[in-house]
Amino acid sequence: MIDRTLRPVVVGIDGRSESRTALRYAVDEARNRGRPLRVVRAREPVLAMVGGGDGKGGVGAQASVQAVGQVSALVSGQPGEPADPSPEAADLDAALAVAGDQLERDAVSGVVVNGAAASAVLEQAEGAELVVVGSRSRSAVASVVMGSVNSAVAQHARCPVIVVRASKEHAPAGRRIVVGTDGSHHAERAVAFAFEEASLRGLPLSVVHCWRIDAPDEAQWDTDAFASRRADHVRWVGESLAGLRVKYPDVDVATNVLEGRPGVILTEFSRGADLVVVGARGLGGIERLLLGSVGQTLLHHAHCSVAVVRAVHR
Repeated sequence: MIDRTLRPVVVGIDGRSESRTALRYAVDEARNRGRPLRVVRAREPVLAMVGGGDGKGGVGAQASVQAVGQVSALVSGQPGEPADPSPEAADLDAALAVAGDQLERDAVSGVVVNGAAASAVLEQAEGAELVVVGSRSRSAVASVVMGSVNSAVAQHARCPVIVVRASKEHAPAGRRIVVGTDGSHHAERAVAFAFEEASLRGLPLSVVHCWRIDAPDEAQWDTDAFASRRADHVRWVGESLAGLRVKYPDVDVATNVLEGRPGVILTEFSRGADLVVVGARGLGGIERLLLGSVGQTLLHHAHCSVAVVRAVHR
């Protein structure tokens, strides 16, 4: 039995096919982790019509409480408020029915939140174990649209965020989890998350470490110097993974040490993968720098789902 007091897996839906894919993904995550599932549907743009709105994606306390009461009644079967006739509520009802058929019904809840989609998900993500959102195609136009919601959630959520993208590509390496590491604190958290995901899913893990030659450097023209430099990086990667290999002995780990740009290399490694994991900085500093160039590159160009793991997780 799932303990409903545990931090939930939160998933944002909006009625599109991409959000249905995200819902299935979130159900699997909740099942694998033994966590309750929280489904969030935003109602836009009615914020100005709801008491307590702040104009920035917030929601009136009374409206939020009423929505939660309606959903709780639906899930538990107990008497509650009259059903919400809105299309957003219909989307939520359908999602809860799907999730309730696959998980313990008492462990599934949901809410319709008045406000912007990103703000709605972030509001419900406070104290969550994990957030799951859907992604549109990798086309240039869709990438711009996607950035308005998924990028905002990935930048500001305090917990790991998985942006789900259905991958139709296959790779000779087969299904796997991919993670990038560079020794930073946020990369360490990303690697730990990737090991956990690989263990939960029973998939192999590819750890990718990219290093660069800073000109001028003898490794640019001396093959022995290049090999020595690479050997140092290989040795460091092996040492950095030792503790996690012991903690997750069931995970088959392959290390890849390559000279080059991490965003480009990780994007290529994402072909045919189930998930690529990247670390993000803490919550301070300039917002556009929170994800870093690698995280932004993967969110827009990865061929599979992307997990963004923040350096701090409350």
